[in-house]
Amino acid sequence: MIWYDCVRTPVGWCAVVAGRSGVRRVLLAEPDREHLLAAVFRQFPECRPDAGVCRGALLFLERYFKQGAAAAVPRRLDPGPATAFQRMVWDAAALIAFGQARTYAWIAAQIGRPAAARAVGSALGANPLPIIVPCHRVVCANGSLGGFSAPGGTDLKRRLLKHEGVVSVESGVRRKISSTFKVQCSTFRTT
Repeated sequence: MIWYDCVRTPVGWCAVVAGRSGVRRVLLAEPDREHLLAAVFRQFPECRPDAGVCRGALLFLERYFKQGAAAAVPRRLDPGPATAFQRMVWDAAALIAFGQARTYAWIAAQIGRPAAARAVGSALGANPLPIIVPCHRVVCANGSLGGFSAPGGTDLKRRLLKHEGVVSVESGVRRKISSTFKVQCSTFRTT
């Protein structure tokens, strides 16, 4: 069984889709609830209104937008089928703290694939759990934003980074972009 629930945020309507094994998808920034539900049912036609399973992830999203760093990430995540490479990239991205940014090349180096910065971008584009796995905190080495696959694209990415206090990324003033961070744990496991 799969359930969904929705919440209105400062960036638009967002949804959480979850099963008994954990949060499966976060859908971001639709202009209204109707567009959001259409997106949910396109991906999960068997979805039912939440029976409490989505509550923790919805609280996370609400706290993220209201309190920022105080938000505790949901413990049970089930992003579904993914390659081992994608899971390594998501693990690395999941460790980037609120208010910090890292580069695609940094993640590539952390997972032992220093020449794979572009592949890191592709893996982040397939991230089914944006904000929970903060792919918006990953930027290009030249200070540009790179891409963002959620509705609103890089404009939404810019708004999320601004919300976290990461400013002027594109102008080259890469405040809070650190290179002193090591991946030490695994959130996503290959099944």
